[in-house]
Amino acid sequence: MRNTPQPIKIAILAMGGEGGGVLADWIVDLGEHNGYIAQTTSVPGVAQRTGATIYYLELFPAEQALRDGGQPVLAMMPLPGDVDVVLASELMEAGRAVQRGLVTPDRSTLIASTHRVYSIAEKMAMGDGRVDSAELLAHAARAAKRFVRFDMAK
Repeated sequence: MRNTPQPIKIAILAMGGEGGGVLADWIVDLGEHNGYIAQTTSVPGVAQRTGATIYYLELFPAEQALRDGGQPVLAMMPLPGDVDVVLASELMEAGRAVQRGLVTPDRSTLIASTHRVYSIAEKMAMGDGRVDSAELLAHAARAAKRFVRFDMAK
């Protein structure tokens, strides 16, 4: 069986105005300036706080593509279990990435903010409907191969 090279796969989950698209464009520019074929797409979240926009990037070494005889076929969206780096600009978005299967303990580095912006479901609940941040952090740590976290709002 031939060991086929795979692209670097990155998913950025960011809410509107947080710079997810700018970061995705910077990564594409960085990749292209360093010998990679790079592609980015975005899938907007649906309605207020039901999910962030997912910016998805794939980078493939241009030299490898030439050796293989052409352009690589790069995906338009992340698949569960098939993402190398997941970056979430808010803690609940990290939880959603884990829930969607984008973060896996055998492969994924999860980079997430520890700050919270409460979801509509959390705000609508009778009484205290907040999801416990410590539980989200623990779940994310178990789900990722490597978990990097800090308060991105600061």
